[in-house]
Amino acid sequence: METWFKDIERATTRAEIVSNARDYCALLHPRDLAPLPAECREIRIEDAIDIAHLRERLSKGVSEARTDPSETEKARDLLSYLDRASARLDQLTAS
Repeated sequence: METWFKDIERATTRAEIVSNARDYCALLHPRDLAPLPAECREIRIEDAIDIAHLRERLSKGVSEARTDPSETEKARDLLSYLDRASARLDQLTAS
């Protein structure tokens, strides 16, 4: 996870963050998101706004999941990743 976080911090453009987010999400297996509501399982990132929207949906889905926390570990990792990506996007926008 730390390597992915470092990639976010090293990114100098919004496009790099979007590309990195796509790559990270491509590693997820459908079973990683299976405990979540259906609207949280579809991941599509085409631009920076998609990162924020997915982060919102996922945050709600993880908190509503009625499963053992170990079953949502990958989803929580994704949420942490999207939090970092969103924060970095905000930094780049402010610069």
